[in-house]
Amino acid sequence: MEAAEYGVWVTSEQLQPIEGIDLSRVPTRRLPPELPPPRPSGWVTLPDPKRRGGTVVHEAGCRQASGGGVELGVMEALDALMRPGARACHDCDAAAALKPALELGTGYV
Repeated sequence: MEAAEYGVWVTSEQLQPIEGIDLSRVPTRRLPPELPPPRPSGWVTLPDPKRRGGTVVHEAGCRQASGGGVELGVMEALDALMRPGARACHDCDAAAALKPALELGTGYV
């Protein structure tokens, strides 16, 4: 037999003393407090309710994009903004994040 190290996560309810065994030197760590759920990342396009045939590009976590839409990566979102009738949402970070990238030599705003 070889010595081996073994680690496991247990709750305080699962952890019970073992009679005759000193566990005072066993290293313990508390779990961090519960983290908030991960924020959606990426971009979403939805039909523009203000413009017939137009689209709006939203940050995936935008409250206005909660109805679904088409999920996009950064390059796809930039391509979507270059299409006629497309605009970036100003309620989320879409306009602030994507429009400057379009202005870097493409001539699109």
